[in-house]
Amino acid sequence: MERALLNDAREKEIAEDLWLNYFNRYLFENGTISEKEYKKMTEKIAGRRAKLSRTGIKKGMSYEEKEM
Repeated sequence: MERALLNDAREKEIAEDLWLNYFNRYLFENGTISEKEYKKMTEKIAGRRAKLSRTGIKKGMSYEEKEM
């Protein structure tokens, strides 16, 4: 059961990253944001994973699970 929760949390994180990257690319390709803004946001999205590591959240664990 616990492993299933961790897998679900991991899948949620992957889905969030995919969505953020898709939307960022969409905004760039449609001229809503500049290349500079696109690159900055890409770095921020990639940095989410590093932030999770620094805050002590295990890989695949959501913020909600850390608070428990």
